[in-house]
Amino acid sequence: MNSNEIVDSFLHFLDVPKRENDIGFLNDLIQSHQVKVRWENLTKILDYERGYATGDFMPPIETYFDRVMNYGYGGTCWTISRGCYWLLKQLGFDVHYLYMDPGHLCLRVDLDRPYYVDLGFGAPLYQAYPLHESFVASDNRETFEYTVSTDSIKIIRNPGPTKTLNTNPVLMEEMLPIIKSSNQWNSSFALTEIMIFGHVENIPTSLTNYTLKQYFPAHKSEQELSSEELEYWITERFHMDYGLFKEALDIFHKYRKH
Repeated sequence: MNSNEIVDSFLHFLDVPKRENDIGFLNDLIQSHQVKVRWENLTKILDYERGYATGDFMPPIETYFDRVMNYGYGGTCWTISRGCYWLLKQLGFDVHYLYMDPGHLCLRVDLDRPYYVDLGFGAPLYQAYPLHESFVASDNRETFEYTVSTDSIKIIRNPGPTKTLNTNPVLMEEMLPIIKSSNQWNSSFALTEIMIFGHVENIPTSLTNYTLKQYFPAHKSEQELSSEELEYWITERFHMDYGLFKEALDIFHKYRKH
């Protein structure tokens, strides 16, 4: 598909019609994307060997959107932010990459003011937020605190890590050494376990190896899945292609055993 066809297909996938580039349209894109696109490290694992051989760990844009729309996958912050950057650029938004230390990529979109957009964090961020204003967002799973001070912006996830956002735009080329570091099997958080996060019937749901967690309004459910149950959850609940899952699992076991 050419660029226009990818954009039209992805907007259809999101069920968000194209319209004027305003905060309403941007928020509709974000809301649908957060619900429909998975945060997962399986595609990162699938891209590892090609990346190691070529030095380019990022999949082609066509491959990224194909995996999302036709196979039920998504990516980590690097691939998701790159895909969203590409989409917003194609739609005519004024969009830039932002780096959050340590090790996270997100976006800045300039409309009437600069906005913070973060679709690759697995966080309860269902809209764009003014970049220079503090806010707190939460869901059944976590509380996300974004605190603006005179000299920094701190992000505290409870539960989760603390990070610092740099509001100056960065280029993807500047991020390549950090992306390479995130693909080191002996040190990268994103390569320690098999991880998926998404919404299953609007319930925040995570899968880490065989451990399934669901975050309902009144309680958290946790269970260990059998191999048969794992396949069921991958295919029938997350709606992800099991062939790609098994391929990623083989690569994971190949490198994690060393």
